[in-house]
Amino acid sequence: MSSELEIRDLPEGVRQLILPSPILSTFLLGRLGESLDLLRTDPRPLVLSSSHPRIFLAGAHLAEIASLGAESSRSYANLGREVLERIRRYPAPVIAAVNGTCAGGGLDLVLSCDAVFAAPGASFAHPGVHRGLVTGWGGTAMFPAVAGSGPARRLFLEGRFISAGQAEAEGWVAGLDNDPLGASRREARRLASLAPGRLALWRRLCSARFVDSFRVSVVHNWWRLIRMETGARA
Repeated sequence: MSSELEIRDLPEGVRQLILPSPILSTFLLGRLGESLDLLRTDPRPLVLSSSHPRIFLAGAHLAEIASLGAESSRSYANLGREVLERIRRYPAPVIAAVNGTCAGGGLDLVLSCDAVFAAPGASFAHPGVHRGLVTGWGGTAMFPAVAGSGPARRLFLEGRFISAGQAEAEGWVAGLDNDPLGASRREARRLASLAPGRLALWRRLCSARFVDSFRVSVVHNWWRLIRMETGARA
C-alpha cells in the first residue's frame, strides 16, 4: 500500500482525495494538510475516501500517542486541529465517503466535512474513553453541535459504536448508499451549485460551541430544505 495520498479528477469537476492508510499518523496528517493547501489553489468540490476496503479511518496512531510527552502532545493536538481546520475552511464543499469503520480521530475528520455518506455496513465510534484518552482534535465540541447531546454522550461517555443507519436517523450522516463514493460525488456537485454564502453559513452553525435542542432542530430542518431544493432526498 502506498504511503502517499492520491488525487483523482472525477466527472463534472469533482475531485477525490484518497487516504492511503487507515491510521492518522503525524506523517499522514502532514501530507493531508499539504494536499489541501495544493488543492485550494484551484478549489473544486472534494470527496475524501479511503484506500482500505473495510476501514475508512481507525483514528490516531496509538504508538505515537504513547510516546508523547507534555510538550509534544500539545504539538500533536495542534497539528490535528490545524489540518481539520483546513478542511473546514476549504473554499469548496468537502464530502466524506465512508466505506467502513470510522473511529477516533477519523470521526473528528468526517465531522469537519460538510456532509457524510456511508455504506450501510459502516460504523462510527470514539473509543478513547476505554483507553483513558480524550480527543484533542475538536470532536467533543463539533459532534454535539451537529448531532445533539444524546448521541454525543453515547459516543464520548459510553464509547459505543454507532451504526451508519443510526447515524443517518440521528441526522449527522446525510445518507446511506452501497456506493458512498458515487453518492458523495453527487452531493459535492449539488452543494457546489448552491447560492454563495449558504455553505459558509452552514459551517458557522456547525462550528458553534454550544448546543440546544431548538438550534439542532432548526439547523437540520434548514439543511433538509436545501437538499430538497437541489433534488436530494430529504
